[in-house]
Amino acid sequence: MHADKAPRMAKRDIRINCGRYFVRTIRRDDVSDRWARWLSDPWAMRALNLPARTMEKKDILDYLKNFDQRSNFLLGIFEKRTLAHVGIIRLDVEPRFRQGIVNLLIGEPEHRNRGLMLDVAVSTLDHLFEAGLTKLSASTLSRNALIIGHLEKTGWRREPSRSETVKSSADGGTLELCTFSLSREAWQAWSKTTFARRVRERVRRFESELAQKGR
Repeated sequence: MHADKAPRMAKRDIRINCGRYFVRTIRRDDVSDRWARWLSDPWAMRALNLPARTMEKKDILDYLKNFDQRSNFLLGIFEKRTLAHVGIIRLDVEPRFRQGIVNLLIGEPEHRNRGLMLDVAVSTLDHLFEAGLTKLSASTLSRNALIIGHLEKTGWRREPSRSETVKSSADGGTLELCTFSLSREAWQAWSKTTFARRVRERVRRFESELAQKGR
């Protein structure tokens, strides 16, 4: 083995409790036409700068081939009460440097703006940093004020030096792409804030209520 080559990681089956929701490793039988429709939704196309096209189930199955579940992970977000698949998280890890790039999409419109992103993000970031990662990065278009606000509220730091532009899939214009980073130390500091404690208390409360109901 070359001295600079990182050892091959074992496949990981991930599951994270997030209050009303849970996150786990995606399986082939999770793929659905509904999932494909998420990426054809005008909201998602604008948020992710996707070209206008109709996605089908087979397109998602092809997409799954990009993930080895060793250093390239695709995770599903599921509602505990109904087991409905409502979103995805993509995580690409550089094992040698213990760093990763994370992206989250809430696909089902009725689950947006209900606290899902915050509850899922807090539990997932706890898991990733406890698993040994030291730094995470995330990117979003500068027009996505909701996402930027969420990142800033949870301790992420914008890196102006890494801002870049991308071509709009809608009209060919120029869009600004913002990059944020979050170190394990910054996350630990944020976790001590009153806001963080309130989020975690809400997550624990939902988990307790669901446990009492046998869900």
